[in-house]
Amino acid sequence: MADGMLQALDAAFGEPRLARATAARRSLWARCGCGREAPVDPRPWLAQGLGRQNVDELEDRLRCLCGARRARLEIRGLAEAPSGITGGIWIFR
Repeated sequence: MADGMLQALDAAFGEPRLARATAARRSLWARCGCGREAPVDPRPWLAQGLGRQNVDELEDRLRCLCGARRARLEIRGLAEAPSGITGGIWIFR
């Protein structure tokens, strides 16, 4: 998919759901206000039966290394993943 295509799909079909993050060639990323970005493994949430949740409803379940208790979740395609150093954001519950 071309860059920006995921956002167009979300606009057409409503808010992105967690289960879409497991689709082929997609990944779930968290971005903190401090600028830190990290990939998020959605499997713990899926095991809890949260696959139909909107990703923005899960943002308060993340913790950043800087101390923030929330990070913005985004579903990205492979081409949209950052190329620099990432990490430091974890699932809290």
